[in-house]
Amino acid sequence: MSPLFWITGLLLVGLFVMVLEVFIPSGGLLGFVSIAAIVAAIATAFVEQGIGSGFLVLAITAVAVPATLAVAFHLFPSTPLGRRIMPSPPEPHELVPGKKERERLREFVGRQGRVKTDLLPWGQVEISQEKIEAVSQAGPIASGTVIEVVGTEGRAVVVRTIETKPELRAFPEPSEDAQLNSSLQEKRDESPIPSAKTFEEFEFDDFEKPSGA
Repeated sequence: MSPLFWITGLLLVGLFVMVLEVFIPSGGLLGFVSIAAIVAAIATAFVEQGIGSGFLVLAITAVAVPATLAVAFHLFPSTPLGRRIMPSPPEPHELVPGKKERERLREFVGRQGRVKTDLLPWGQVEISQEKIEAVSQAGPIASGTVIEVVGTEGRAVVVRTIETKPELRAFPEPSEDAQLNSSLQEKRDESPIPSAKTFEEFEFDDFEKPSGA
């Protein structure tokens, strides 16, 4: 047989046994056989075909070995042994614990309640007669303060204090003093002011003369 046949055969046997090592773990025995066959193919190329053929087989081996391993490891999970050794990855919701609890806490967003214990910034709030772990959005909140849920963080709700805005009025209501002054002014307007007499119109005869005059 020609040396080219032996070189090709040894190289193919080495790659095939390498694939078997991936699918059938043998504790390194098949891997050793694979490496020995590939080294024998390269050595035969150098000895029988010359330096040029040896480097060519070495270059082919450098490309074929990683490609064969990549294909073998890609197909291994789909095999019965691969499914047993490498189970399918879990679903995303299985990796995050407490999914139902977080979905329940999202229902409280936008609702109001009262602080049960001081939030420093963690504590408890009471919403619809239910005690829930909470964290303050900005700064500590004293117990008894009315709060509003604005979000969730883990297994707790994020709350903030409710800002009470002053009631705006188009016209200010008059005070009691202003009402009293208005009523007095109305009474003055109703009572007529007597007309005053001049000095010429004043009748002096209306005065009584003093006794003994």
